[in-house]
Amino acid sequence: MAIDYPDIISEYIDASERYETDGVQIFPYLEPTEIPVGGITNLVLFLQSAVDVPVELTLKPDLPQTGRFRGTPMLAVGEPKLSLTLEPAQVGILFIPVTTTPQAKEGQHQMHLNISVSVKAQEPPTRIRSAKTAGRFRSELIDDVVGLELARILGVGYKAAPTDKISLPLTVRGKMEATEQGSNLETRFQTVWSREDVERQAETLQEVSQRRANIIDELQIEPLFVGFFVEGQRRFADAGLPLRVGEAVALGKILTYTVQHFLTNSDMQDGLLVPMWELANEYDLPTGDPLWVVRNVGFHHLLRLSVALSFGIVRQALGRHPWNVEERRAVISLVADSVEARQTLQPEFLYIPLLMAAVSISRQVVMDGEDSEHSLKLLKKAKVARADVFADPDLAEANLIFDRLMNAALPT
Repeated sequence: MAIDYPDIISEYIDASERYETDGVQIFPYLEPTEIPVGGITNLVLFLQSAVDVPVELTLKPDLPQTGRFRGTPMLAVGEPKLSLTLEPAQVGILFIPVTTTPQAKEGQHQMHLNISVSVKAQEPPTRIRSAKTAGRFRSELIDDVVGLELARILGVGYKAAPTDKISLPLTVRGKMEATEQGSNLETRFQTVWSREDVERQAETLQEVSQRRANIIDELQIEPLFVGFFVEGQRRFADAGLPLRVGEAVALGKILTYTVQHFLTNSDMQDGLLVPMWELANEYDLPTGDPLWVVRNVGFHHLLRLSVALSFGIVRQALGRHPWNVEERRAVISLVADSVEARQTLQPEFLYIPLLMAAVSISRQVVMDGEDSEHSLKLLKKAKVARADVFADPDLAEANLIFDRLMNAALPT
């Protein structure tokens, strides 16, 4: 196989185990997995072409019935048979609403999906995505890459099991209260990646590779920190969260640490830089000054990476994850997207987990002439000034975690 196209499914969902039918990779799930009689769920199918020719995918649901012979279906979909065409390298999400019929019985049921794929080209297909790969992404601190633009750039481990039939469990429990609105059973398909995206990523990767030595040489700790110290204050103030000095210093440090973490090898460098340079090229922005690109164009991408990395630093310090993966993903999106859109961000999400992690790495990012102990004391003072925020009982654990990390970094 001469070409290995990016895995896009893993950008959206953890799909280390997936299916494949004749060159189409599939990751299915029901959301929700439990509905009442009269309720509705969505069968969601991530579809990723693994071949270089158009293919036609046909789906035929096999729905549970009230009896083994001549039974009545307990579930209904809008179309009993669905066909769609995937272009070479195309990736999309298919949403199929599923509702119960009046004959539905409470209990656990199996919904089966029969799948067939036919090639819509005279020439034989060539595989462009692996059925099994280890990926190039490696980090001891980031254990979940969903939404970080690392899966599509570096790839993560997955394997696809060949099949032409998929089974999904669904629980029916209780009855839905009567509603005047009917169920919307319209199926829709959303393209999330195309061959044009592949070409753009490849061109940007080549540009970064050609300029790699110059870019890395420009991204030194001191100028990075100075830039983030200023840019962080501006951006968080625009999000309704003016920073105190200790907070601005700590934020600058964790952002600088994130960049340095991703500069350790060429693979990680690509994960950091390629999305930034893609965005700059999309809007015809200058890329001659790498510091400017990282600080201005790439701030949103960097902030997502930094929040994810910070959760890993906190886990490493505590020996456990205080927050589950869904909570971590939600915080990553909330912090980065709120700052990018200049929408109000609550102070606790500056500390969870960014400034918590900043405490742990503070002495690893030290400027010339800086008193690192004084910087930590400024952050401790800033956190005390937000006592009203941490008085919230829901933040009791976060308050204890921060204090524990600070006491370890700044013994009294």
